[in-house]
Amino acid sequence: MRNPITALIAFIIALALCAYMFVYRVNYDEHVVKTWWGSADQTSVITEPGLGLKAPWPMHKIHAFTTRVQLLEQELAQFQTSDNNSVALQTYVTWRIVDPYSFLVALQNVDQAREVLSTQMSNLLGEVSRYRFDQLVNLDPSKLKLGEIEENCTRQLTEEVTRLGYGIEIKQVGIRRLVLPESTTEKVFERMRSTRERLAASATQEGENEAVRITAEAERVKGQILSFAQAEAAKIRSEGLKDAGTRYATFADNTELAVFLRQVDTMKKMLPGSTLILDANALEFLNLIRTPGAEAQGAE
Repeated sequence: MRNPITALIAFIIALALCAYMFVYRVNYDEHVVKTWWGSADQTSVITEPGLGLKAPWPMHKIHAFTTRVQLLEQELAQFQTSDNNSVALQTYVTWRIVDPYSFLVALQNVDQAREVLSTQMSNLLGEVSRYRFDQLVNLDPSKLKLGEIEENCTRQLTEEVTRLGYGIEIKQVGIRRLVLPESTTEKVFERMRSTRERLAASATQEGENEAVRITAEAERVKGQILSFAQAEAAKIRSEGLKDAGTRYATFADNTELAVFLRQVDTMKKMLPGSTLILDANALEFLNLIRTPGAEAQGAE
């Protein structure tokens, strides 16, 4: 009983070894380069997923490369801006293999590719020194040039890897973090403080100028209103004098009526808020309080 089981296990192991030696697999997200005694050409590239046959190593060797986008992150590195301020940047690059044969010839493996790209990225970031500090850090998004820096680095790195025939495609070079050293932070705070003080002084001056303008405008309007009111008062006074002259002429023709109306008006002033019903004779007592001038006038 033991011999058949042992034979079956041996057969399975032998089958697995044969499969490992003579069969290879291409995944859906891979490209494979099959070399013959270490040499290959463009016809050695296999892009269709599935199984294939090969000779045992070292005759055939299978190099599998993923077609997915890969990410390479750099360490923080310090740079000097064009206005002598220090900034520390952490950058990244996304890339993928598009030509497995060229990639194998130029770089051999992904680790070597990451090392080469890291060196290229360090060289490219000298691009930062062409920009001022306020183009990297600013509250106004329209003045920032980070996007422009990323585009320039992406273009330059793409041109470089194409020229060197690395068989890779650069998707994007980006800035992940921007850190300010302590000395730069102090300068930034001092600059921000000066800017705020300047803006505050400007706002105060504008407020004072506006207050002077409003006061002057109010005085001008006040003068116009007073002039208009005085003119209207003079006009009303003139019309009143004309009307009074007409009434005086009427009263001169009927002296007794004028005296009676004067007496009634006097009663209203002497007894405010009261209602009295008097005949004309009842007002005779008012003659006792007439002024000497009035008596003289009556005598005449």
